[in-house]
Amino acid sequence: MLDLIHISSLYFVGNGRVAMGGEGADILQIFAPCYSVPGILTLKLTDSAVTAENYRIRGSAGYVTKLTHTVTCKPVGDLIDYTHPTAPVFIRRFRLYRSVTFVLESPFSMTDTSAVYGGRAHARLFEIPDGTVVFSKSKTDKETFCQVLFSPNCTVAEGRVTFPEGESYLIFVGGDHGEQGRESFPNCMKLSETLLSADLDGIFDDFLNYWQEIFQDIKVDRKAFATIPDADELIEAVAAALITQTSVEGGTMAGAFYHLAYGRDMYGVFRAYMALGLHEYARRMVAYMADTYEKKGYMPNASGMGMSCSHRHENDNAEQTGYYLLELLEYVDTTRDVQFLCRHLHYATYLLETQEKELADGMMPFNGDETYIAGGILSRGAIDHGSMEATALYIGSALRFLDMAEKYGLLDEPYVTHHRHPAEMAKRSFLSHFTEGDVIYVNQPSRILCADLSDYRHGVCHHCLWMTNLLRTPEGGYLCPQCYGKTSAPIDKKRYSIDCALWMSVFAGCDFLPENIVRAALARTITRLRNSRFGETDPNNTVGYELGVILYTLAEYSPKEANEYRDILYALLEDRVPGSVWTEYYRNGKPSFSSCPYRPWESGINLVGILNYCRALIG
Repeated sequence: MLDLIHISSLYFVGNGRVAMGGEGADILQIFAPCYSVPGILTLKLTDSAVTAENYRIRGSAGYVTKLTHTVTCKPVGDLIDYTHPTAPVFIRRFRLYRSVTFVLESPFSMTDTSAVYGGRAHARLFEIPDGTVVFSKSKTDKETFCQVLFSPNCTVAEGRVTFPEGESYLIFVGGDHGEQGRESFPNCMKLSETLLSADLDGIFDDFLNYWQEIFQDIKVDRKAFATIPDADELIEAVAAALITQTSVEGGTMAGAFYHLAYGRDMYGVFRAYMALGLHEYARRMVAYMADTYEKKGYMPNASGMGMSCSHRHENDNAEQTGYYLLELLEYVDTTRDVQFLCRHLHYATYLLETQEKELADGMMPFNGDETYIAGGILSRGAIDHGSMEATALYIGSALRFLDMAEKYGLLDEPYVTHHRHPAEMAKRSFLSHFTEGDVIYVNQPSRILCADLSDYRHGVCHHCLWMTNLLRTPEGGYLCPQCYGKTSAPIDKKRYSIDCALWMSVFAGCDFLPENIVRAALARTITRLRNSRFGETDPNNTVGYELGVILYTLAEYSPKEANEYRDILYALLEDRVPGSVWTEYYRNGKPSFSSCPYRPWESGINLVGILNYCRALIG
C-alpha cells in the first residue's frame, strides 16, 4: 500500500535525463535524453467530467493521480508516474474502471513506427532537429530522437489516444546522443526494444529504492525542523523538486519553463543541497559550472545541459560570477576538499579576475537577466549603474577566495596582494556608494560617469525590449539597429531603495553594512509586511523567496527576538503550494499564474531560510 501525500498545481518527475511536468491527468511537457531539449509532446485529457487529484508517493518523487467522474462521483481509475532510475525513460501506468481519451500533440515531426514492433506496441517517433530553439537564441546542437510507446490494447489514431478499461501503459524513451553526438536514433530504437520486454513492476520497485536511498542520504538539522508541522514532508518535497530538476551533468533548470542552467538560480539550489547534507549534488553543480568555463572560456548567463547551447545577456561577468565563486568556496569550506579547489583553481582565478574587470570606482554593474533589471524593478537605463548586490558579492567572494588561497598556499603572495587591493578599496567605499543615513540603495548612478562602456553589446533593446545586438546611443542607453535613430534611450538617473537586495547579500555572507543600518531596514520591511500582506491592504507582486531571505536575516541579526517573527514563518509556510514547493512570484499572497511554478531557486532559499530561523528559535 503506497503512502500518498496530496499536492496541488504542477508536479515534476525526473532522473536527470528524462523529465515530465504534469498537472492533473495532463502531461504538459516531457523531454529527454538531456534537460536542454525542448518539450516534445503534450497529452491532455478530453473528458471535462473527469477530475484528477495528484499525490506524491511518500519517500519518492513518483506520483499517483486519482481520476473521478464529477457527475456520478465514482472512481474512474489511477495513473502512476515514475522514471527508470538511470535511463532516459518515463513510464505512466493506467489502472482504469472505464476508458479515457487524451489528445496527443507535438510541435515536432511525428512518425508512426508501430510496424517496427509487430503488434507489441503502438509507437510514435519524434525528431527534434539540430538548431531547434530552446530559449531565446539558444538552440540545440544535436539531432535528437524520442519515442513514445503505448500498450497494444490502447487505441491511437488522429492525434488521440484512448486507454482502455483495465491496465495499460505509456513509455516515453529518449535517444541518448552517444559519444559522437550522432547516435540518438539507434539508441532510441534499441532502448525502446529493451523496454517492451522489461518488467515495469521491477522498474517501479527499483525507482522507489533509488529514491529511498537519496532521502536516506539527507543529513539535515532535524532538531531545528522539529518546530515545523510535518517537517519530513517539507524536506522531501523540496529535495524532490531540486533533484528532479537537476541534470546528470550537474546543472539545474531554473524551472519547468526554462530548460537551461542559470547561474543565480543555481546558487539557491546549491545552498539547499549543502543544508540537506547532499554534498555530492552540490559538488556536481560546482564541477558542472567549472566544466562549462573550461569548454567555453567564459561564463554565459545560462548554459545548456547535455547541449553546448547558452543564453547571453548584458554584463554576464557581474553578479552571477560572485555566486559561482561563493559556491566553490563554501563547498571546500564545508567538506575540506582542498584538492577540489586545486583542480578548479584556474576557474576560481577567472571568476575573481573577470569581476575585477567590471569594476568602475569600486562598483560592479547589474547583470541584464537578474531580478532587478529583468523583473522591471529598475529600468534598462540603469543597467550600468553600480549594483549594491553585485558589488557585495564581488567583495565577499574575492576576499574569501584570497584568504583561502593564502591559507592553503594555492597562489603566490604577489598575486594575492595584487588582487586583494581592489577588493579592499571596494569594501572601503561600499557605504558611501550605497547608503545615505540608514537608507540602503540598490544602485549608484555615478558609476556610469567612470565606466568604460562599449559602443556595441548583445542584450535587450531599451525601447522594444527585443534580445539582439545593440548600439550605444548619444544619450548613453542601448538600442537595436531597428530602433536606433527613431527614439531616444536615456540613462536612468534615479536611485532605488530595495531592501530585498540587502537580504540576498546577507544570505550569501557578503554583508558589509553596520548593524544599525541592517536593523533599520529590517524594521521597515517587517512594518511593510505587517501593514500589507498580513494587514488590510493588498501587497504588490513579491518574489517567492522574499520571506525566506528575511527569515534568514532575522536569524542572523535578531536571534534572541526570533519568536516575535513567527508570523513571517507561518506566512512563508502558507505560501508553499500544498504538498509541493514555492512559485516564482506572488500577488496578494497567492501564487501568480503568470509566473513559473515549482521553482528550485525559491524553494532552495526558503528551505535554508526556514532552517536558519528555526535554529534561532530553539537557541
